[in-house]
Amino acid sequence: MNNTPTNGDDFLSGLDEPDSDPPKEEVVNEEEIKEEESKTQFTDLPLPTEIQDQLLKLGFKFPTPIQELSIPVAIKGLDLIGKAETGTGKTLAFTAPIMGKLDPERVGIQALVLCPTRELAQQVEEVASKLGEAVGIRVALVVGGIHAAQQLMQLRRGAQMVVGTPGRVLDFLKSGKIRLGWVEHVVLDEADRMLDMGFIDDVNDILQHTPPERQTCLFSATLPPKIKSLTRRFMKDPETISTISEMATVPEIDQKYIRCQDWTKKYWIHEILNQHPNETCIIFCNTRRAVIELDRDLWGRGFPAGSLHGDHDQERRFKVLEGFRDRQITTLVATDVAARGLDVEAVARVINYDVPDEVETYVHRIGRTGRAGAKGETFSLVDPADKLSWDRITRETGFDITEKEWTPPSGIRPEPGSRPRRPRPSSGGRHGGSRSGGG
Repeated sequence: MNNTPTNGDDFLSGLDEPDSDPPKEEVVNEEEIKEEESKTQFTDLPLPTEIQDQLLKLGFKFPTPIQELSIPVAIKGLDLIGKAETGTGKTLAFTAPIMGKLDPERVGIQALVLCPTRELAQQVEEVASKLGEAVGIRVALVVGGIHAAQQLMQLRRGAQMVVGTPGRVLDFLKSGKIRLGWVEHVVLDEADRMLDMGFIDDVNDILQHTPPERQTCLFSATLPPKIKSLTRRFMKDPETISTISEMATVPEIDQKYIRCQDWTKKYWIHEILNQHPNETCIIFCNTRRAVIELDRDLWGRGFPAGSLHGDHDQERRFKVLEGFRDRQITTLVATDVAARGLDVEAVARVINYDVPDEVETYVHRIGRTGRAGAKGETFSLVDPADKLSWDRITRETGFDITEKEWTPPSGIRPEPGSRPRRPRPSSGGRHGGSRSGGG
């Protein structure tokens, strides 16, 4: 019999052999240990033991800044406004403290979480359900684009928390399928996104069906006037917590810009995508028309692209995002409104096909890449009509943005019917001009 170990048995082959070199001692980095020990842990926060244990079981040991700041406020039952970007851990910032305050013995909806999109609601429901297992809390998902029968079944089983989108929740409310008279906690997640999508009136209607003494938590990256009006109407002396600096820093993002004519922009896009064929990219346009035209051009040239704009329904949006996450689509062409609330990890680069009018919009866009310490890359295609907006962005952000030189291939000419460009307003100012049709 051949006793020679196979490759699969190599880890046993040295047991009967004389010792070779002594094993190297593991190097212990005392500074890293001290730094880790000094960090706040979930066990340091005022959460029920069952929730703390479940968080550890799920792999959560250290809270993010928004979680560390929000949980002590929310657990007290106070109203809360949390300003934080997508991808900063907002979901645990409200689900963890609220889950610990719900009564598993009571039949009836005690907590309501409203999200702007079906995919975000599904993500929140998944996290909430896993936390709820530790304390016997049942969570129901109420969203559009999915058959209502299964959702009604979850409700009839006695869910204590409902996570949903405003449209479907309001439909169920008006038809008597849900009652909100016993709700004690309401969360508005991505409130500015709900405003952008036209859900703010639905949110107002829903809140009017909840008890006035409820706790209300609102999370939003920005606080437009209509959101501030909503907070004044429905919240009681809310405590505001922000993890967004006045102008965010993006140290891990390599920012570049290219000066070009509008009609040459698509050639730039082709070149960038050809250089990085298997990497994910989000391309932002200011108008639906630009999204449609660029998406059609990319598909015609064999690039696996998908598009999102304000005219797309939830089902189309869900399928496109699923394809992007699964890498069936590597390039996503989108307007700002359609892309708000996206929670997609590891986006390699962002391209501003159109320069945004607002400085804050630029920061939001490039923040889609370079997340969680990963390196990211951005390109902004700047044509002469963008000069005022671009100068304002570079001046107010103070970001280090490198100009990239490029000479278009010889022989290319504007195509007949190229999209016309509106001149930018000559006046300056924080907000500058705006182009219609976005989102």
